[in-house]
Amino acid sequence: MREQESFRGKREQRKIGLKTFFMNIQNNHYDFVSKKLIKDLEKKVTLLKAQIETDEKGAGYMKHMEVYFLDKELYAVSEMKILYGYKHFETHLKWLLKASYSSEINERQLFRWENVVDFLTSKKINPTELSNFIELRDLRNLNNAIKHSFNILDNKTKNIKEFQNKKDLNYTDLLSFYTRVEDSSLNFLQSLADRIEKDLYEFDNERIENISDKIVTRMDTKTVSKLIKKLEAKKNN
Repeated sequence: MREQESFRGKREQRKIGLKTFFMNIQNNHYDFVSKKLIKDLEKKVTLLKAQIETDEKGAGYMKHMEVYFLDKELYAVSEMKILYGYKHFETHLKWLLKASYSSEINERQLFRWENVVDFLTSKKINPTELSNFIELRDLRNLNNAIKHSFNILDNKTKNIKEFQNKKDLNYTDLLSFYTRVEDSSLNFLQSLADRIEKDLYEFDNERIENISDKIVTRMDTKTVSKLIKKLEAKKNN
C-alpha cells in the first residue's frame, strides 16, 4: 500500500512541480536593484545638466566629465540587466529540463543552445512554437554580443526592433529592448512546462501503440506477460 501511495504521490508532485515551478522565475532580484539605481543615476544626470546650463562659460567642465561617466555607468547597468536577465532564464531552463528528464540529459549538454534545441526536438517539442521564442532569441543573441563582441551591433543583433538603423546605442536603447522582452522568460518557460507535462504524462492511442510495438519487438511472450502483471498491479498507484 505504501508503494502504491509512493507512485501516486510522486506522479502528482511532479505534475504540480511543472505547473508551479515558474513562479520562482519572477524573483529576478537584479531587476529590483537596477531599477532604483538607474532612477538615482538619471536624477543625478538631470541635476548636473541643469547646473551646467546656469554655469558661466567654462566653469562646468568637471560637471560635464561627471555626466560623461554617469552615462557610462547607466550603460553598464543596462548591459547587466540584459546579462542577468538571460542568466536568470538559463538557470531556470536548466533546472526544468534536469528535473523533468534527469535520467536522459547531462547538465554539460545544456551549456549550448543548439544542444537544448536538439534535445527538445527529440521529445517532439519545437522551441520555435513556444511562447515568446523570438524575444528569447533576441535576448540570447544580445547577451552573447555583450559578452563576446567588441561592437554589440553584429549580424544577429542589428535587426533587433529597437536597434534598427542605428550605428551606436545608448543605455535607453538597451532599456527599451529589455522592457519589451523582460516577461518573455516566464512565458517561454510556462509554455515549455506545458509541453513537457504532455510529453511525460499524456498518452494517446497512437503513442501507446508505438510503445507497445517497441516492447514486443524486444521481449518474449513470457516477459511481456510479466510486464502486463506488473502494470496491472501498479495501475491504481
